[in-house]
Amino acid sequence: MERLRSQTGLVVLALLLVIAGGWYIFRPRGGANDFSLTDIDGDPFRLSDFRGEVVLLDFMATWCGPCRTSMSDLLEIRRDFGEDVVLISISVDPVSDTAERLRDWADLWEANWIHARDTADPPVSQQFKVSVIPTLVIIDKDGTVGFRHVGLTPAETLKSEISELLNK
Repeated sequence: MERLRSQTGLVVLALLLVIAGGWYIFRPRGGANDFSLTDIDGDPFRLSDFRGEVVLLDFMATWCGPCRTSMSDLLEIRRDFGEDVVLISISVDPVSDTAERLRDWADLWEANWIHARDTADPPVSQQFKVSVIPTLVIIDKDGTVGFRHVGLTPAETLKSEISELLNK
């Protein structure tokens, strides 16, 4: 009888592990919160404007050393994917990073994508739980967060993930 209980316990434990593992693999990913900002040229946009496209959100600040370092990776993404990926750099410091300072930043790096100040209420960075910059969030064509990276992330990692979402 004791042996049967022991085997039953093992079977139940094995089933729970299988169920938990399946949930982890197939867990639903979170939908990206829609937000509205104005870019550095004064043009308003919403995240939902880009539904049907892969979007890379770059939470950054111009005074951030790692954000400067990550610009070469973002430029590589832009060069390799062009308009197939929507890049949006959002400064988490709208006081220091004025529209003029962000325009100078974009010009310095020849970064021809959307740049905006995080002036939303509540801030977009708060909605996406950004506590460290750079933070990169890749959103799929359905508006679901596909990948999230805190800190410097190699271009190869980003390209692999973007390719996966583009081919989905």
